[in-house]
Amino acid sequence: MREALAGYVKRVTELAEHVKGNEQATKQSLIAPLFTLLGYDLTDPRECMPEYKVDFGKERSSKPIDWAFLQGSRPVFFVEAKEVGKKLGGYDEQLADYFAKAPEAKVGILTNGVQWRFFTDIVNENVMDKEPFIKWDVLGDEPPPFDFLTLLQKSQYNPQLIRTFAERKRAQNLLVNELARLLEPAPEFTKLAIANIETRNLTANVVESWKPIVANAINEWAKQHTLSSVLNAPRGVNASESATDEAEKSSKIETTQEELDAFALVSRLLGDRKVAYTDTVTYFKIHLVERHTWVVCRLYLGRKRPKVWLPLATDRVQPALPGMDVTTPEPGWACITLESPTEVEKLGEVLKVAWDQQRADHPAPTPVAAVPV
Repeated sequence: MREALAGYVKRVTELAEHVKGNEQATKQSLIAPLFTLLGYDLTDPRECMPEYKVDFGKERSSKPIDWAFLQGSRPVFFVEAKEVGKKLGGYDEQLADYFAKAPEAKVGILTNGVQWRFFTDIVNENVMDKEPFIKWDVLGDEPPPFDFLTLLQKSQYNPQLIRTFAERKRAQNLLVNELARLLEPAPEFTKLAIANIETRNLTANVVESWKPIVANAINEWAKQHTLSSVLNAPRGVNASESATDEAEKSSKIETTQEELDAFALVSRLLGDRKVAYTDTVTYFKIHLVERHTWVVCRLYLGRKRPKVWLPLATDRVQPALPGMDVTTPEPGWACITLESPTEVEKLGEVLKVAWDQQRADHPAPTPVAAVPV
């Protein structure tokens, strides 16, 4: 299934721009294929009813929900769809209405084909939670929610297992938010962390210079202690099994010589602007050295017409690349379609703009001055 999901991500990447502003095309090209992948037959009204409508009473008109997925003629989850590019905020009310009318339904899904929101009723039974227990940006840097999508498959669907997963995921989300609040290096925490390291007086300026270093150290500590693997492990799956899953996933990533050559070329074009890379199943990512989410560009090589994504608005890229094919695959991103990987050579200026923007958004830590002894 992992390979199938990687293929789905690739499909969304290539088609999202072509269905923008068209809800029906979004449903057909981006949303329906995921449920087909999960084993559902969207053409069989016994398991998937489009434009599903319930009676809310004479005093209130009802708008149909895009899809109701059924078991034994009763809905078990609903899907509300919007076109690509439309923000999802505020569209969960209709989903919540339908959720309340169907006690058997334990999942509500809101999506525009790129962003996905998965809801259930952890706080109050049969009342859809205000916050989703999973958010998935198909074109983002995080991997698909494989564990949950496995449970959502037609062959695996079990309301109790889904509820258990959602409870654990919600608890994890709450814990991560609380850890972020507690461990975001406040001055007091930073002072405590550096008390045995820093030889200077712990003035406000000295403590402030350490804050980004402490924040990065906390992130590295969490990685080394496999916090993410432990929290994400489904019930009954231990950390070593989760680590095995990650190892299997990593084994499917093959960094090609073409990608390494492209990285060397981008590094040369950026000059003193230092970068690192992270390879994924879908694309090759070049980013600031401090963190893999501070993306300078994504390279989609190994295809007839390679593509380069930059985290910049199209109007900041197009003027610098006259005659090149520049599109907007997702708000805030520009996609440049190349004739061959060697055309990356033409992107020097816009790559520098992307690097500079990331550095402006994420300033480098201030070096701690050496103290003579």
